[in-house]
Amino acid sequence: MLFYSLYLGSVGILLPELGKTFGLGAEIQGQLFPANFIGFVVAVLVCGFLSDRKGRKAVLLFGAATYSMGLILFGVAPTYSLALIASFAVGAGSGVMEVTASALAADLFAERRALFLNAIQVVFGLGAAVGPSVARMLLVQGMGWRPLYLGLAVLNLLLFVFLLCTRVPRADASESLHISELLAVVRKPAFGALCLAQALYVGAEVGFFSWMPTYFEQGIEGGAKWAGAVVTVFWVAMTVGRITNCWLIAHFRLMSLVLVSAIGAAVFSGLVLVTHSPLPVMGCVVVVGFCYSGIFSLVLSETGERFHSVAGTAFGGVMASGGIGGAILPWVMGVLSVTKVGWHGALMAVPVVLVVLAGIAKVLDASSPQRRKTTPQE
Repeated sequence: MLFYSLYLGSVGILLPELGKTFGLGAEIQGQLFPANFIGFVVAVLVCGFLSDRKGRKAVLLFGAATYSMGLILFGVAPTYSLALIASFAVGAGSGVMEVTASALAADLFAERRALFLNAIQVVFGLGAAVGPSVARMLLVQGMGWRPLYLGLAVLNLLLFVFLLCTRVPRADASESLHISELLAVVRKPAFGALCLAQALYVGAEVGFFSWMPTYFEQGIEGGAKWAGAVVTVFWVAMTVGRITNCWLIAHFRLMSLVLVSAIGAAVFSGLVLVTHSPLPVMGCVVVVGFCYSGIFSLVLSETGERFHSVAGTAFGGVMASGGIGGAILPWVMGVLSVTKVGWHGALMAVPVVLVVLAGIAKVLDASSPQRRKTTPQE
């Protein structure tokens, strides 16, 4: 999760550099998002299922190897077309690692599932906070973007060797997948609602932090000198929020937290667009990051509460939906940015999507297993 976040957190910093290398505008740069997240979606759908059947370790190893090969191919790609193919492999490998790591955590810590899934996301936030600053620093010092991809590939290959030598416990037999259970999961309206919630959230998150550096450079007067710090600031706020969520999830229902978080993020992502000075905008970015912080792991935890017997498959479906959101919304925002609506209109998609997410969270909270557990007659 750490090595995946180093890549994903740095995307916003590297997009302008890729544009310069390959001669691309924002609408073409944005094609990286569909390429990456299509790979992510395909991989988590297949490997969430396989990890329930074949064990987590083999699938983790496959994910680490695919991720490494994708990073290497991206780092040496002579054309943007080949870079898009590499981005597909990067998305596939990172998707396998994320869904399998989450399912494994749910296996090993079933009694504290929400806490440990949130802890994994804390580590993700640390990497996403450090990655942009390191990437920016190295770019300023004259290093090209290609060595950054190749260096991360080397680190991930070391992780592959470590995983190869590490014993990973298998899930209990009671948690192995049966086709009848899989079909039952897919048919449940709550599963569809959780998938939609994750799609909306991931699209809003990736779209917001990936395009913020470009928005600071092109949409805010005097914002260029802040562009290199905005993603790091965002992810520091996300990480602080995720640490806070370790306490909150023990005292409040999961979907009620999603509801409040989505409303807060909607309000402050909207304020970003009506505040035209860099410092107040940065303040709004901090609040958005804090509000975003728990939503991903909270939706996953709710999935685990409802479908714990097929965690790998259920997580795969929900994460695949997140990948679809991450593919579509950031790309659409890049396309909108070169139309008459500009960056203000493009970024307006974020609060709109978050309002819809809040509505879904409200509906899911009404039928939450946590609410039923605390009902007096039960």
